[in-house]
Amino acid sequence: MDRNTFIEKVKGKLDELDNEFDKLQIKADKAGEDVRHQWESRKLELKEKRQELQSRLDEVRNDSNARWEEVKDSVEKTWDSTVAGLKDIKNSLFN
Repeated sequence: MDRNTFIEKVKGKLDELDNEFDKLQIKADKAGEDVRHQWESRKLELKEKRQELQSRLDEVRNDSNARWEEVKDSVEKTWDSTVAGLKDIKNSLFN
């Protein structure tokens, strides 16, 4: 995969993540107070990971070709960690 394709892929993933946050926020708003409180604290973790993904994406855009593979690997690891955290939240709070 070339650099530009990867950038577009990550931008799409960030959009997916934002949509999932919105859906979970709606569920949390309709849930009991305990779930809402847990969601708010867990959401902060995910927002930090999302910000890290955005920062890594900016690195991919701006870094030299020599480093782009390294940054790409870092983005993929951060994405996997973010998705795992999101699944954990969905399973523990909304199922």
